Amino acid sequence: MVAHEDFLWFVNNPKEFEKYKGMHVAIWKKRFLGYGKTVKEAYEMAKKKNPKVEPALAYIPEDEVMIL
Repeated sequence: MVAHEDFLWFVNNPKEFEKYKGMHVAIWKKRFLGYGKTVKEAYEMAKKKNPKVEPALAYIPEDEVMIL
C-alpha cells in the first residue's frame, strides 16, 4: 500500500521536508510531486505531473513540533 509507505516515510524523515516548512505537500512513492501554500496547489501540481496517482497530502508546520 503506497499511502501507508508514504506516511511512514513522512513521519520518519523530517529532514526531507525542511525546505517545505509552512507549505502543503503531495507525496507519492516517497517523492514530492507537488507543493504549495494551499493543499489545492499541492494536489494540482502533483496531478499535473502524474494524473493517474492519488498522492498523500500533508502540511509541514513551520515550528519543530509535529503532532500526528
